[in-house]
Amino acid sequence: MKKMPNYIAVLLLFIVFWGVDGYGQPGQGAGQWQERFREMEAKRIAYITQEISLTPEEAQQFWPVYNEYTDKRNQMMIAHREQRVPLRELHDMSEEQLREVADADIQNMEEMAALRREYHEKFKEILPLKKVVLLYHAERSFNRQLYREGHGRGRQQDRRRN
Repeated sequence: MKKMPNYIAVLLLFIVFWGVDGYGQPGQGAGQWQERFREMEAKRIAYITQEISLTPEEAQQFWPVYNEYTDKRNQMMIAHREQRVPLRELHDMSEEQLREVADADIQNMEEMAALRREYHEKFKEILPLKKVVLLYHAERSFNRQLYREGHGRGRQQDRRRN
């Protein structure tokens, strides 16, 4: 449980990095970003299905709950991202304002952890425990894969610019 905030922080950083990468690409509007997001989600579904070997019955019960979880998680991340204070503004803040920013950051992580706990219990009702553990492994593995792909894409773009 001690590693949960680290996992959430890494996941949030990944989502922010990935999202900023998409917005910063020349000619990539909201429609293209949404299409890229849909493609990534389709890959995630295929990857998780393969990694945890869902039966058709398990898949029928699991995917609506997992999609609900990811929708709520994504909404939380968007809301948390909108609350963030730009780094340049931190230098001009009072101690009280900084305390509020820091406390809000911790509150956001606790909300993410509470959501994760809630759906952990739901997943255990649907899947055998081994598949729940495999799900978490598959999520981490998929996110690492996306990070590596995104990191490589950034290097390729840097080479094209130079």
